[in-house]
Amino acid sequence: MHTTDTVNTYRKTAIAVGGLFIFAIVMLFVGEAFYKPILDSQEYLENVYPNRVAVMMGVLIEFTVVPAVVLLSVLLFPVLKKHNEAFALGYVSLRLLDVAILSLAYVNTLSFINLSQNYLNSDGADVAYFQLIGESIRAVNTWAGTTGLLYLVVFALGSLILYAALYRSKLVPRFISVFGFSAGLLLLSGSVLAHAELFADLSGTGIEVIFAAPIALAELLLSLWLIFKGFDLTNVDEARNSVRSH
Repeated sequence: MHTTDTVNTYRKTAIAVGGLFIFAIVMLFVGEAFYKPILDSQEYLENVYPNRVAVMMGVLIEFTVVPAVVLLSVLLFPVLKKHNEAFALGYVSLRLLDVAILSLAYVNTLSFINLSQNYLNSDGADVAYFQLIGESIRAVNTWAGTTGLLYLVVFALGSLILYAALYRSKLVPRFISVFGFSAGLLLLSGSVLAHAELFADLSGTGIEVIFAAPIALAELLLSLWLIFKGFDLTNVDEARNSVRSH
């Protein structure tokens, strides 16, 4: 039987984790909305510096995801550890790698501001030089940004570990775990194939809807369940008894 303090602890953890998942999803979309139209335009060299406030705001909004992801993985660790320590360590490790990659991408994105400023101060001289630097910055984000292959692969692997752990532990209904695992697998395979240019006929938005939307929906579903229902404490008991028996 669980004491009141134990029940409250797990309930608070579930609410906090669910809230942090939703916070991360929202901040990623909101932040990108600020800077993506500016950076994706053909005239980004001319547009970034005059719109530097919007770019900086977007990046800073997205950067709030970094501590949120670290905190939610730390909160989940003791819960997952009761069932499988390897999965718990693997999940935290991959989430820390996630935020390291994101941090690199955000610093890289901010460098567009200085590049645009230098370009405008040059009165348009040597356009090819500035375009070359700009494409180099974009190339880094192609791998490390929120739509970059390296980030997406690490994120997808972390999701696969999380939903596999949740499936085995039965801390949440298995339909959520199965959906999340399937969405993570779709994101992993789709990201690799998309960066291999096997979906050249699809727009970037189309690719995101097909491969990224399911994992966002899975995280939203998991978040809402944790906030309103919490963890199944029966299975926490089973995990504790299993550990003691060994």
